Amino acid sequence: MVSSCALAQTASDQTATAAPVSESQITVDADLVDVPVTVDWPLRMKIYLKKLVSAEAFFEIVPAAVAEHVRTFPHEWRRDGDGFAERLGSQYGQFVFRESIELVISAFHKEDPRYFRVGQGNKWKRTGHALKGAVVVSNTKGGQTAAIGPIAGAYGSWALATRLWEPKSEQNAGQVMLWGSVSIGSKAGANVLREFWPDLKNFFK
Repeated sequence: MVSSCALAQTASDQTATAAPVSESQITVDADLVDVPVTVDWPLRMKIYLKKLVSAEAFFEIVPAAVAEHVRTFPHEWRRDGDGFAERLGSQYGQFVFRESIELVISAFHKEDPRYFRVGQGNKWKRTGHALKGAVVVSNTKGGQTAAIGPIAGAYGSWALATRLWEPKSEQNAGQVMLWGSVSIGSKAGANVLREFWPDLKNFFK
């Protein structure tokens, strides 16, 4: 199961078009205004590698492992130090699988791996935009497309985990569909956090 908390790459989604900037000027975590940068393989790898050691990884993996440990899920893994280590390793393994699958498929499908914030205006509209971003993403031509990469990563990562290390109680298609859907939901929650995180930071200044 994947936690719905995340802190990761943010960028602005404005209707006005900004002047092009070079890839060297991109700071993935900055609040940028509609940056029309070519999404090439080096940029995809930069985003991917940064995610693997990011706050997003921490906030998706550790709370989920703690929650599973408290309720002894899966029940085959004990509620001791070894059991927690198994849950923590399982969560990180699924995170790496998910991001790896998304990296490859989104590249072939010409998806932009970045989330673009609305950044201002009606809060319900911004929330809807963030939730929609879990299943519809920007493409590399400036339009929108189905989020095939993230969706494949959500379900594929759990399918691989059930084959490689999850106990027998989790090795079935129903669990793959359940936890894959939970992963998509967590993506939506992460987008909401990305959308409003700068507002929260300003509020507490």
